[in-house]
Amino acid sequence: MLAIDQELYELEICLQLNEKELARWSNYVDTDGDLAKHQTFLTSLEKQARLKGVILDLNQRYEKLQKEREEIIQMVDKFTGLDQKILKLKYIDGLTLESIADETGYTYQYIRSRHADIMRMIKFSQNV
Repeated sequence: MLAIDQELYELEICLQLNEKELARWSNYVDTDGDLAKHQTFLTSLEKQARLKGVILDLNQRYEKLQKEREEIIQMVDKFTGLDQKILKLKYIDGLTLESIADETGYTYQYIRSRHADIMRMIKFSQNV
């Protein structure tokens, strides 16, 4: 989940930068269109079209990651007790199985075994 959150953050920054650049390529007389003023109309339109495509792709990736993030949370919420805690600590908080064992007070071998069982249950339920 931490990787998804990091990528979402990076996508937000990329979106902001591309949207600002798009505004600078817009054909306004004020300072927002400073890039467009120094290029031909056709060049400005081409840059705007390219940036709109980039922004669309970034938005689609952002929405896909948001959906994946929500699916992970929903999947974790389907479990209870220790199983839920293992999944939450591993996939939402980003802890290692060793850290989860320390956090929960169980042995590493037990947490590793329990995690493997949970993953088999998840894979089985996805195949059904």
